[in-house]
Amino acid sequence: MKMYLGIDMAKHDFVSAVEFPARPGGEDQSLKLVHPKIKNTHRGFNQLKQWVSKLASQHKADSIHIGVESTGGYETPLVEWFRKHSDFLITVLNPIQVKRFGQSQLLRTKTDKVDAKLIAHYMAIHKPDPTPVPSHQVKELQALTRHLEHLTRKRANELTYLESMRDSKVKTSVGQTIKSYDRQIEKVEQLIKDHFDNHPNLKLKKELLMSIPGIGEITSAILLSEMNGSLDPKQQVAHAGIAPRERQSGLLKGKARICKTGNKRIRTALYMPTLAAIRYNPVITTFYEKLISKDKHGKVVVCACMRKMIHIVVGVLKNQTPFNPNLEHLSLAS
Repeated sequence: MKMYLGIDMAKHDFVSAVEFPARPGGEDQSLKLVHPKIKNTHRGFNQLKQWVSKLASQHKADSIHIGVESTGGYETPLVEWFRKHSDFLITVLNPIQVKRFGQSQLLRTKTDKVDAKLIAHYMAIHKPDPTPVPSHQVKELQALTRHLEHLTRKRANELTYLESMRDSKVKTSVGQTIKSYDRQIEKVEQLIKDHFDNHPNLKLKKELLMSIPGIGEITSAILLSEMNGSLDPKQQVAHAGIAPRERQSGLLKGKARICKTGNKRIRTALYMPTLAAIRYNPVITTFYEKLISKDKHGKVVVCACMRKMIHIVVGVLKNQTPFNPNLEHLSLAS
């Protein structure tokens, strides 16, 4: 029997709940238990491990599966600690999935305790696969690309502020801040280049991605650090949140939209390269023109081209061959 552990994570502490599903064919009902708040520290993680291990032994559970929502990084120390100090299975969940599940359960109360029990119940019902463990070099690359994103965003904010400023002294100060961001951005970009040079396997993958017209060095770095490790194009499309979501009921037929329940960084990183690929990548250009001929327009076409780009990306990585417009990359990625 598997034991499911749901963790509602916050910055300084977390609440945990376990659920033992009812045995198949038996009369036993599922068992749910909640542990009070624990500090978000290594000592707290060890306290949770001891509590969970004791419960697993008492109820003869043969495995323990942790579910924790992605909370912008607060969950990372706990996930890394349990991967290092236990054999527990761990799944990092998309918060939207858990939220929608809670709505389907008609939950009207939101507390740390309720959220932890909801995550544990979600795990017991849906039994998601464990989240793949990224390599150390991918983690470092992700940290660098996300820091670069942070600096770029801050620089853009300062530029907007500068445009609205009229006082000369303030404009000078803001200009100095922008130059400081320029220097930091240049340094991080160099660190990313050095990281690829120090890891030949990653560098090979980067070169494969850069063989695709429209994808440059920074985009390839973001893709390699944010993709979930799967070489299934449909999974990657879903992971990026670019899968189409249709709205149709009876005579009502709403507009198709992308679901957006995925990694926003991949969507953002692919948008401008896809626009470039529409002009310069023969595979994407042909696909784009085909959709236009069917009276598809605007973002619908661009999003479809983004999905096509992900198929090409996966095909190139899966087959370890540079992009070739004469090859059918959809079949390569299948």
